[in-house]
Amino acid sequence: MDHTAAARELYDDLPFHRENDIEVLEATSEGARTRWPFQESLVGNPEVPAIHGGVLSALADLTGAAPFCGALGRYTPTIDLRVDYLTHAGEADLEGEATVVRRGNTVGVADVQVTSDGRTVATAKGVYKLDR
Repeated sequence: MDHTAAARELYDDLPFHRENDIEVLEATSEGARTRWPFQESLVGNPEVPAIHGGVLSALADLTGAAPFCGALGRYTPTIDLRVDYLTHAGEADLEGEATVVRRGNTVGVADVQVTSDGRTVATAKGVYKLDR
């Protein structure tokens, strides 16, 4: 089921997402896709240059939560997030893709890939609280 409109409405309401032009491209019961446009302010290591790891973690988290937020029509707190940084993300837009692994009554789990310029730069597993 498509929950893109609901996820966009929730995410567009957050100042952090608006300020950084983060967008939900798609949110369904099975997963989500997001995009964070490159901005020079995201660079954490100018010698490489590489985007700061916290940016990758933030994108992984909000991408993993998007399928659950869209389906529920409300925000879902993050219980746990594990991020594996595989290589640096360069001066290109970041894209996130989440796949729902489990959707229970109280907890949802999603696997996430973050890509930059077509390369997977990080993978993550997010756990989200679904009940109130």
